[in-house]
Amino acid sequence: MKRLIAIFALLFPLAAYAGMDEGIAAYTAGEYAKALDEFRPLADQGNPDGQYFLGFMYHNGFGMKPDQAEAMKWFEKSAAQGDSRSQYYAGIIYAAGKGGVKKDLVKADMWLTISAMNPKTSYRDSLYTKEEVKRIEQKMSPEQLAQAQELVKSWKPAN
Repeated sequence: MKRLIAIFALLFPLAAYAGMDEGIAAYTAGEYAKALDEFRPLADQGNPDGQYFLGFMYHNGFGMKPDQAEAMKWFEKSAAQGDSRSQYYAGIIYAAGKGGVKKDLVKADMWLTISAMNPKTSYRDSLYTKEEVKRIEQKMSPEQLAQAQELVKSWKPAN
């Protein structure tokens, strides 16, 4: 029995990765329904990449009508685990405040700042994101800036 559990524990990550590869291949081929079928179970299991791709598909309306609230749900789950792409999109959606997501410049600033500082963010993307942060911060009160800075300081990945 212990051997069976050990084998399952070793193979489970491979099965999750296979679903990711199949989802990306389906997405690339424009087979959005199939991609959703691959990404959803991964996202439901807490896989940050699956959550990111599911959020991305809802955000852009690939295979369905765009749904910013549903996109945000998945981006925030992935962002909380340290995914820099999801952190960026969560910040952008909060800054825009559209599609059922209330505009929140404090959360927008927090997520974009965390994304820009994330070691997984490329240098180029980090510079671009820092420019977004500057634009948002020009619209914020000193109290909002202080609140966002405190959130950034206290943030830790949920892993």
